[in-house]
Amino acid sequence: MTTPENTPPVFPQRALASKAVLYRPLQDIDIYVEDEGSAVFYTELLKRLVGRDARIAAVVPLRGRDNVIKKAQEYSASRPALFLIDGDLHWLAGLSLPTHPHIYVHPCYCVENYLFCENAMIQIVVENQGSLKESDAKLALDWKTVRDRIEKHLVPLFIEFAVAFALCPEVKTVSRGIGCLLRNSRKGSPPEMDEEKIAAVRQEVKDEVIRRAGTVAYELKRSLIAEQVKVLADPIDAVSGKDFLVPVQMFEAGRVGGQKVQRKSFVFRLARHCRLDKLDTLRQKVLEMLGPNKAMEATA
Repeated sequence: MTTPENTPPVFPQRALASKAVLYRPLQDIDIYVEDEGSAVFYTELLKRLVGRDARIAAVVPLRGRDNVIKKAQEYSASRPALFLIDGDLHWLAGLSLPTHPHIYVHPCYCVENYLFCENAMIQIVVENQGSLKESDAKLALDWKTVRDRIEKHLVPLFIEFAVAFALCPEVKTVSRGIGCLLRNSRKGSPPEMDEEKIAAVRQEVKDEVIRRAGTVAYELKRSLIAEQVKVLADPIDAVSGKDFLVPVQMFEAGRVGGQKVQRKSFVFRLARHCRLDKLDTLRQKVLEMLGPNKAMEATA
C-alpha cells in the first residue's frame, strides 16, 4: 500500500477490523468505535478511565454506527471485545437501541458529550493563557452562564430534532451544523450563538414535522421526548457534543484565552483533563468484558 510520506496508510473497509490484531500484544481488550477522527482522544479517555485495571493501546474505528453494530453481531471470538456507539438521535428520540452484550451505547448524544466539562476548560484556558490562575480562569469562563444558555436554547432545539427524526427522518436536523445558528461577529472576535436564529430553526423544523405528520402526532411525540430529557441527570447530554458542544467550548476558550484553538488538539486536551465520573458505567462495562473477577476487583 503506497501513501505519501508521513501519511498513515488508508485501510479498505473490509480490513478495518483486522487492525485490532496489530494491537493485541499491547492490550487486554479490543475496542471498536465509529469515527476515525475520534480514535486518538477516545483512546486517551479510555486509558484514563481504566487506569491500571486494563491495558488499552488503541481503539479501532469502523467508519460508522452501522458498521460497528454489524461487526458486533458477527463477533464470536473468545477474546474480550467491546463495540461502542453513540446514542445519537436514536437514543434521544426513544427509539430501539442494540442490546447485544458486546455493544455499549453511550447514555448521551455522543462520546464528545463527556468532554463538556468545566474542569477541562479551566485547565486548557490556564495552559493557553499562561498568566491566569485557575481561580481567575474559572471566573472568566463563567461556566454557569455557558450551561444556562445551552439549556435554554440548544436543548429545546434538539428536542425538535429528535421529534423530526422519530416522525420524519428525512427532515434536515443535526446536519445543519452550528454555523447556521451563529451571530455575524466582527473579524477576529469569537463566534456567538444567535438566539433568534436558533428559534427560527426550531420553528422551521416544527412546522415541517407538523406539515408532514400532523399536529396530534407531533404533540404526542414531543411530549414524550421532553419528559425523557427532563429526567436526564444532565439535560445537556441531549445536545450533540461533536457538532455543537465542542464548537461552543472552542469559542469560549478563544474568548477567555484570547487565541484560536485547533480542534484536534483541543478535543484531545479535553479528553486528558475532563472529569470521569459520567463514564463510570462504561468503565464497568469494559471490566465486565474482561471477566467477572476483573470487574469485582475494580469495585472492591
